[in-house]
Amino acid sequence: MGEMHHFPEGTAQFRMVHKLKQLKRALRRWVKTRPRTSLADKEAELRDIQVALQADIMNGELAAKEKTLIEEVSTMRLQEEISAAQRAKCTWLKDGDRYTKFFYDVIRTRQHQNSIPRLLNAEGRLVGDPVEIQEEAVRFYIELYQQTDYTSMFPALVTKRLVTRHENSLLLAPVRMEEVEDIVMKANPNKAPGPDGFSSGFFKRHWGVLKAPVLAAVQEFFMTGKLLKEMNHTFLTLVSKKEGATSLADFRPIACCNFFYKIITHLMCRHMEVIMQGLVSRNQAAFIKDRSIAEHSLLAHEMVREFSKPGGMKACVKLDLRKAYDTVNRDFLCHLMLAMGFDGRWVERVRECICSPTFSVLIQDTPHGYFRSNRGLRQGDPLSPYLFILVMEYFTCLMDMAVHSKRIVPLFRLVSPVVSHLIYADDLLVLIQPAMRGMRALSDIMEEFGRLSGLQLNREKSRVYFSSRCIQQEERAFALGVDRGELPVKYLGGPADGQLCQRAGLPQLGGLCSEESGRLASCGSIVWRSD
Repeated sequence: MGEMHHFPEGTAQFRMVHKLKQLKRALRRWVKTRPRTSLADKEAELRDIQVALQADIMNGELAAKEKTLIEEVSTMRLQEEISAAQRAKCTWLKDGDRYTKFFYDVIRTRQHQNSIPRLLNAEGRLVGDPVEIQEEAVRFYIELYQQTDYTSMFPALVTKRLVTRHENSLLLAPVRMEEVEDIVMKANPNKAPGPDGFSSGFFKRHWGVLKAPVLAAVQEFFMTGKLLKEMNHTFLTLVSKKEGATSLADFRPIACCNFFYKIITHLMCRHMEVIMQGLVSRNQAAFIKDRSIAEHSLLAHEMVREFSKPGGMKACVKLDLRKAYDTVNRDFLCHLMLAMGFDGRWVERVRECICSPTFSVLIQDTPHGYFRSNRGLRQGDPLSPYLFILVMEYFTCLMDMAVHSKRIVPLFRLVSPVVSHLIYADDLLVLIQPAMRGMRALSDIMEEFGRLSGLQLNREKSRVYFSSRCIQQEERAFALGVDRGELPVKYLGGPADGQLCQRAGLPQLGGLCSEESGRLASCGSIVWRSD
């Protein structure tokens, strides 16, 4: 244990990483050398003592031993429950009776859902050997994150609104101890630890000792814009999108980041939160304060209801993006942020966070591989949602320019606001008049957006829906480059068929939709504009 008292020289981040590594080694030695007694053995010992105590009820030594064993058994049961709860990741079950069996049921279900007993390899052959599965998973994600088939040369980008000097000063404001402490204290202690092995619960429990080195390391990052590579190593946990998945394309890679890194990105999110509402157009609702999925869902139902009414030719296009988070062009994102007026120092901090990580893939809770990446945002990184909607804002800019130049004509021009599209994260719904010129313009927009941002249209899953009076539907769908679909439109996980209010027995929601449309009309966007 003497090495724990050695204080290394170097940067604040290096010193903290070194101390955590020393602590991990010490904890591993302690686990290996401590006496190992199972809960079942301890409970059996307690029962034996209680039987003996019944035969000799006045024996003070047995009574004291019973009291000690009761405390030890209670502590071991609590530890088992905490461990099971952490592995089950049940954040919705709070402060109730002990229910370890429930947690283990959840663990078994989760393990079954996310297990990979068989996998299709690159040749299309189904493999079941664990080593082959591990090698295929590593190969797949190396290829996914290291592709370079997109441009690194960008035109001058036109954006709708610029970050002001005052807003940049808010972004670059010095980090205070109170901010860091608030993030640590509000963190869920049952979240899985990152590659360094230390969970948010560890930082929370020992904050009195850790706060000084953590604050020094955090402030060092915000002053220098540099992040130690050990801080940003990431485990990719593969979560199945469907039952019995055998293709890695059907798994969602969730990034398990170190908690120290999450402290930094949570701080950056808090600084960005104050400017995002004014920076991001109203047609985007995801991750923005005071904007809700319910608002978008209601508006989508109202628009599809109007879409279904007789009169005129109308088109509704549901666009699907292929591997959206994983394929973002980081150079484009940084170029776009500069065009939006973000201070260069802030953009460099963002670049360091998203470009410096290394990855290992978790298969059966064991990490495999070690590789870097040159594209994509990590699902599980607190900063990723804000960065993704900034990328999607450029799609709005392209749509705005097409509407302004009349290459695309939106629907509902008389009573409702002019609506060209809705965006919720990577869910896109476009509503336009299906002139051939408009279909080709939308196809060009998606091609240009994909070429710059890296977000490619998944034409197999995208669909265009035409009103009943629309003629030459096949030709118009061909001009757009996607297949025709049949109503209802699936949007935000449910059918948008214009019957929401009737199904729910709440006709008054129709009036609410009108109120929402009126409120959205006043936000001053080209996308939302009253005639």
